[in-house]
Amino acid sequence: MKVSGYQIFWMISISSMIIFSYLPIKLAAEKSYQDSWISILLGGLIMMTITWMVLRVCRQNMDKTLVGFMKDLLGTVLGKIIVAVYFLHWFMQMSLIAKGTADFQNLVMLHNTPMIVILSCMMFLAVYALYKGGITVIGRCAEIIGPFFVFMLYAQLFLNPQDMDIKRILPIYADSGWFSILEGTLSSVNYMIDPSIILMLFFFAENKQTASRAILWGTAVSMLWGVIATLVVLFVTGPSIAAELVVPIYSLSKYVSILNFVQNIDAIFIPLWIIGAFIKVAVCLFILSYGLSEWTGFTNWKRIGCVISVIWLAYVLYGSHNIRISNTLRSTLLVSFFYPLVYIGIPLILWFIGSIRKHWKT
Repeated sequence: MKVSGYQIFWMISISSMIIFSYLPIKLAAEKSYQDSWISILLGGLIMMTITWMVLRVCRQNMDKTLVGFMKDLLGTVLGKIIVAVYFLHWFMQMSLIAKGTADFQNLVMLHNTPMIVILSCMMFLAVYALYKGGITVIGRCAEIIGPFFVFMLYAQLFLNPQDMDIKRILPIYADSGWFSILEGTLSSVNYMIDPSIILMLFFFAENKQTASRAILWGTAVSMLWGVIATLVVLFVTGPSIAAELVVPIYSLSKYVSILNFVQNIDAIFIPLWIIGAFIKVAVCLFILSYGLSEWTGFTNWKRIGCVISVIWLAYVLYGSHNIRISNTLRSTLLVSFFYPLVYIGIPLILWFIGSIRKHWKT
């Protein structure tokens, strides 16, 4: 199974923009108010740096997946233990996206539809893509959906200029100060993108050099969209309302009214968002299935994917009180320890060990 750099670009862009549309803007606005766009900008620069570092790790181990080079660098036992941390992270993120998307559909469109029906449809699509060809099929889907998805999410930001007021972000810095701005960055940066998926996806790239550029560009496109989206939300609603909105980007689409004729564009936005969530969930399901296949030695990763899907469905349905977004955000363990370890700590250690081994060999 191989994917092109073009397909990786769209997978990274869609996955990152889906995550970005859920949480970071609200979290940053709660801490830094009208300066939340600065918090998002700083967070974007941090995530770009982390992505670059993760790519350095991948380039040192181009012929291995995360499971393979973890065992190679850290030993079989320790490597498997640390890889299990990433498995847990991807499973939790997949569950959060599924739960958030299902709740969103229940709220705005499918009011009387049982949660199990919505989640089963999402699970069926992800498993079907997994069985038809794994990452190759997911990459082709992203290649087709990506241009429309990214264009529409960017275009949506500029459809209500009559409601924008630049004064709503003033004064810059004076009211917040650097402490609040950095607090907004630290509370939101973990939910902007997920650079850890690169550790598995990079192995499947046809051309590693092209894939590296595609991943960086995909991350940059998402980060730029996040900064512009934050500014537009602040221009339209102001910082107080932005901090209260559950899904700021969706709420923004409700404000659009061009000549009192073009309205209700959320009817376009909702299907796009659901399709984008499918790409993100399918990518997580594939890397989790393939990784567990290597981790356990059971070669049929498609069957592992089916088992994971059933567990995932049961967990989202019956463990929803543990994965509600509001509770997850306020978990000190996640924000202060788990995410920094997964995004920064472990990749930094792997990069350091890989660099030393490369130096010794030369």
